[in-house]
Amino acid sequence: MKKAISVCLAVFILAASLLPTAFAAQTQPQMAFLHTEGEQIMRESGEPIVLRGTNFGGWGILEDWFCPFTEPSGLENIYQTLVSRFGADATHALFQNYRRNWITEIDYRNVADMGMNVIRLPIWYRNLQRDDDGTWYRDEAGNIDFSELDTVVSLCRKYGLYLILDLHGLPGYQNDYDHCGKSKSMSLFDDTPQGARYREVTLDLWTQLAAHYADEPVIAMYDLMNEPLGTNITRDKSLKQNFWDFSDALYRAIRAVDSRHIITMEAIWDPSAMAAPSVYGWENVVYQEHWYDVSNPSYLHKANEIRAAKYGVPFYIGEFYPRVISSFDYILSLLNHRGLHWTTWTYKGAGPGADNSPWFLYGASELEKIDAENDSYETLMHKWGEVLRTDGDAFRRTAFADYLRHFTDGTVDRTSLYSFGLVCSVGTRAQRRALTQDKLHAIYTTIFDWIRKLRTGDLL
Repeated sequence: MKKAISVCLAVFILAASLLPTAFAAQTQPQMAFLHTEGEQIMRESGEPIVLRGTNFGGWGILEDWFCPFTEPSGLENIYQTLVSRFGADATHALFQNYRRNWITEIDYRNVADMGMNVIRLPIWYRNLQRDDDGTWYRDEAGNIDFSELDTVVSLCRKYGLYLILDLHGLPGYQNDYDHCGKSKSMSLFDDTPQGARYREVTLDLWTQLAAHYADEPVIAMYDLMNEPLGTNITRDKSLKQNFWDFSDALYRAIRAVDSRHIITMEAIWDPSAMAAPSVYGWENVVYQEHWYDVSNPSYLHKANEIRAAKYGVPFYIGEFYPRVISSFDYILSLLNHRGLHWTTWTYKGAGPGADNSPWFLYGASELEKIDAENDSYETLMHKWGEVLRTDGDAFRRTAFADYLRHFTDGTVDRTSLYSFGLVCSVGTRAQRRALTQDKLHAIYTTIFDWIRKLRTGDLL
């Protein structure tokens, strides 16, 4: 009898030890491939899904207005300074340390807890390649080192989040702004041997990325080029044609190795900036705009332009921010009302006033910036180390993070759709007051940043 009891007890203990693992496997979010049908994004089950989330800006490519370095012309000059001092491998390790700490597991959980279902991840070609000629960083086995992106994919899967891979900074630079790596340096679309080489490297970059992730359902879309041509996209016809043709070349290179993933192409400011899908025969594509206008009526105009274009594809607002006299409740209600997919710019930031800035969900106002020319390597590793973590002492949750939670489930506030001012109407009085105060403060810091870049010549 004692022996039978001992056996039963052992079986019970073994079953209990396996229970958490089994339960975790059962409750692990099941991610399925997404595809487009008409103007909707669909699950494999045939149900529509609306993607609502945020950007992990400053992870793959840094911008000095919200990241811990100072260089208004862009990250490339900082990168080259560090390479000249420490070499390419040590510089790559420094940036890897930065990325490990700028975004950690807690950030994926924060996004999921807010009711969001997608992250747009801006990356820089130098995260994966050591030079302009497409030399890949490789692991010990000689394979292309995708380990950092693989970790991102794994954490997105763990928290039930889709991922948009956004090539934010391309070889040769796809616009003239600092956020692609270096201001006033666009060469990607040039009809020159160097321009052709940049395009060749970019084609290989996307081909390898798509081949590696062809069977990964966590990835919602490939975002080919962030804000290509910038303001030139609507005013320079020859450049625009080059851009369309190169978009088609990228589309076909990806489709040669990956037939399943959605590809998103950026019209940026209005639908006419992108050719209609029928021009090139594109399928399973999403068109993308970025909204940075100054009034509620201007956002309504943009939404109406999308409707009038009748391209027959879903539209995604990859970045947005209601400037000046536009309001958050209006733009978020409008996005949800029109069924547009969206990601805020951006999840976290550092700099004066960042801890109460509605540009961010988490901010740090007193994070020490690196001195690329004088800091020792050990000091650089410290400044770009654990002090960057969202759950550390430097960062705090902003009023905007709490306010945004009202809209991540698709809520449409009908009253807000008829408002035209700066002040929001959704939420508690304390939330509205805090957000309005933060918005006014952000206007001041934005103007200050523009003046700074005007003085250096890096604001076009």
